[in-house]
Amino acid sequence: MINLFFQILAGFLGTISFAVLFEVPRRYYVHCGAIGACGWFIYLLTMRFWVAPVGATFIASLVLIYLSREASFALKAPVTIFLICGIFCLVPGMGIYNFTYNFFIGDSLKAAQIGVQVLKIAIAIAVGITAGYELSPKFFYSYHKMKRS
Repeated sequence: MINLFFQILAGFLGTISFAVLFEVPRRYYVHCGAIGACGWFIYLLTMRFWVAPVGATFIASLVLIYLSREASFALKAPVTIFLICGIFCLVPGMGIYNFTYNFFIGDSLKAAQIGVQVLKIAIAIAVGITAGYELSPKFFYSYHKMKRS
């Protein structure tokens, strides 16, 4: 349980760090961090019950795009501010590194296996984001609240 807490905290802080690097306005740092931490929490939760990184990544990216769009409507800011920072936790950086390492040391079989897994995860992220973008604004609470004011 403590491990889960520290991973979510690391997701929060890592997302905020990426927001600083990406030059996001300061007023959005906490929102970006919360969205990234929620996405990582959903990923970890899904992995606990369904041990498939591709499926967990897809579900987490759906949650991330939903939260990013919700924050976008609520804070009247572009979706990309929250989405790009939030998706940071799900990007398979270690997998890309391992693929490149094995490719260059000549272990083609292992590089191919890792490369296919990384490609599946990248496609899961892209499909999750695309599916989330296709949702009508009527699905978002902040959109309705914005229309009433």
